[in-house]
Amino acid sequence: LLDEEIRWKLQKLREAKRAALKKKQESLVSAPQEGPPEKPSPLKVASKMVGSKPLKVQVVKQYSRPKAMVERWQVQGGLLEPCPPLFVQEIKPQEIVEGQRCVFSCLFHGRPQPTVTWYNNDKPVGRIQGTAVHTTGCCSMLTFPSVLPQHGGTVTCVIFNPLGTVSTSAGLHVRQRMPAYKYTKKEKEAMKVEEKKEEEKVKKEEREKEE
Repeated sequence: LLDEEIRWKLQKLREAKRAALKKKQESLVSAPQEGPPEKPSPLKVASKMVGSKPLKVQVVKQYSRPKAMVERWQVQGGLLEPCPPLFVQEIKPQEIVEGQRCVFSCLFHGRPQPTVTWYNNDKPVGRIQGTAVHTTGCCSMLTFPSVLPQHGGTVTCVIFNPLGTVSTSAGLHVRQRMPAYKYTKKEKEAMKVEEKKEEEKVKKEEREKEE
């Protein structure tokens, strides 16, 4: 009888343990699974720090430079801003004697590099014979190796690039060369007489020295 009573108590105890384990498993299955605590977003934290009203934050997807900043000209040594052409030193008026050499020069600036064109009396210099143009960097020169009367008038230099056009003008006054003086027949005869007198005088002085 004692053994049967012990077996019965052990069986009841096992059944109770099974029931408790089953109940615990059912409660775990039915209860929602909680994950690790979520970190609050920066916007929520900021709104709590400032006050009850949430902060308005504007999200910029992509930054784009202004068009003026994008349009730069690549040159040796780095990026430089474009600028319209301008004269640093304009051409000056000149007065020259016919047949002499004459040079007009100017200094300019601009980016991109301006194109230079010279005019003489509104006519492109390239079509005028006896003229030469030499342009290097920011300096340009127009040369008349031998000035002629038809060159007299106005000299103009025009520079331009995609951002603008400017010009400078100056006058060129050509003076006529004085013609060589022509002696008359009487003047030539008088000169010969004077020369003979001078020769006789020199000879006389030499004789006196010898004596």
